[in-house]
Amino acid sequence: MTKYRLTASAIVIRVADGASIPPDPANTDYSAYTRWLAAGNEPLPYTPPPERAPEEVSMGQARLALHDMGQTEAVEAAISAMPEPDQTRARIEWERRPTVRRDSPLVAMLASALDLDLDALFIHAAKQ
Repeated sequence: MTKYRLTASAIVIRVADGASIPPDPANTDYSAYTRWLAAGNEPLPYTPPPERAPEEVSMGQARLALHDMGQTEAVEAAISAMPEPDQTRARIEWERRPTVRRDSPLVAMLASALDLDLDALFIHAAKQ
């Protein structure tokens, strides 16, 4: 049995082949869809795509997100526990860089040490 999925617009997706079907009565695929509906079938609901985490946020956004997640003190403690000269480099980055990148070695270290979900952190930070 053919299945269809709703989209955020009036276009319908035929699941079998991913075809986009515009709401045009002259379109044979759309006519087939309306007959399918008339037979009592229900299309699959629209599922929004997952939110993509940004690659970079401002340091202010990152700090606010970490604060909201209750991780600010843990970040400070993790940086303080680093050996020199890594600690000084990390502190300069933490206190002076205007942005934070997901691919930063400091971010990778903190994410591992604090068991942070980087997608959730960067998505939340981008909304600050």
